[in-house]
Amino acid sequence: MTSFAREAPAALLLLLLFVGCAGSGGAARRDVDALRAEVGSLRRDNEELSRKVDALAGRVEILSSRLARPPQREEGAAGPIVPPDLAVVRVEPPKGARAPPPVPTAVAIAEPEPGRIEALSRRSGRELGQDADDELRRARRMAGAARAHALEDFAARYPRHPSADNALAEASAAYAEAGKVEAACDLARRCARDYPAGDAMSDALERLAWCESRRGAAEAEKRLLERLVAEFPRTPAAERAGTRLATISGQSGGTPSGPARSGP
Repeated sequence: MTSFAREAPAALLLLLLFVGCAGSGGAARRDVDALRAEVGSLRRDNEELSRKVDALAGRVEILSSRLARPPQREEGAAGPIVPPDLAVVRVEPPKGARAPPPVPTAVAIAEPEPGRIEALSRRSGRELGQDADDELRRARRMAGAARAHALEDFAARYPRHPSADNALAEASAAYAEAGKVEAACDLARRCARDYPAGDAMSDALERLAWCESRRGAAEAEKRLLERLVAEFPRTPAAERAGTRLATISGQSGGTPSGPARSGP
């Protein structure tokens, strides 16, 4: 229990560092502040719970030792105070007397709080982080729609993982390759909405531009491509967006509104 109290806040602090590395936008700072408050609250709860568990463990050990040891009579101790041949006579109450009220002897059993039980049985943050990394590696080894489903499930199970936004972008690409256009576009929108400061934002914008192109919204596609080139100029997605913008402008006979490719 003491190990859990020490490791759970430390693991959450590591998650704070990962979230801070994912971006410096306002949303990321709000997440960091919220996680810091959560860490403080969990640390206080863990310390209090650790003290209670230690105290209960000590009481259990004392009671167990008493039950396991049979009572011993000291040498020279006096015999029983009550003579063994004493007769026990039950005295009936007089007729007409009122019976005494019953004395409650039941002891109420206090049910433990579900949250405390869950906290005691919960695995440490370090073990959960390792489980998440293993699950992400397994999902990335899959192909087709199975890969998309596994990556989407990973992002749903571990939304604060540093690679949750990348998992959504990769799942969107896998859905697109499997011919599931609506699912691909939904995940791209979710990635851009939930992780605006994540490093997968450029891939999400590129996929959204592809979605607009699929439905014939040329102006919406152009706006997304221009935003991609302007906000993420050093990414491979921006280079592809510049080439696409040049193609669109050539088809319409106009002048490209953005660079054909981003410079290094």
